[in-house]
Amino acid sequence: MAAYFCLNDGTVFHAVAGPLDAQEFLREAKWATDIRKLAMSDSGGDIVKYRSAIRKAHIERLASESGMSLPPKTLPAITRGGPPTPTNFQIRTPAGRGLGNQGQVHVLLAYYPLPKLTQLYPIVFEDILKEKLSTLPVRTN
Repeated sequence: MAAYFCLNDGTVFHAVAGPLDAQEFLREAKWATDIRKLAMSDSGGDIVKYRSAIRKAHIERLASESGMSLPPKTLPAITRGGPPTPTNFQIRTPAGRGLGNQGQVHVLLAYYPLPKLTQLYPIVFEDILKEKLSTLPVRTN
């Protein structure tokens, strides 16, 4: 199971990978809402500042929950054109493999803040949750 917190255009600002109970899901939803509001307030409409605020929130959460720090110089530059297309490289490193599902999501969203859902969900589903994507149509009875 994965849940994505997105903007109207399918841009992901937070994601949750793995099963959660209702309390945990509510905590994640509140955190997602809070970081979005903070990013909107701090950015003043500047997309680079908005992406930077979202990145900072994921870096801080990763550090507080796993003790892992991501040195800013290792992260791709944030530009007006958007983040580069997410890859699974960061979560396949020894540090990334040592993290739980949610830690790996924070790493992805720190490296690639505000990706499109279509870019992110295959990595979350296949590389983090270890599930296989299918192109077969859904069958209903």
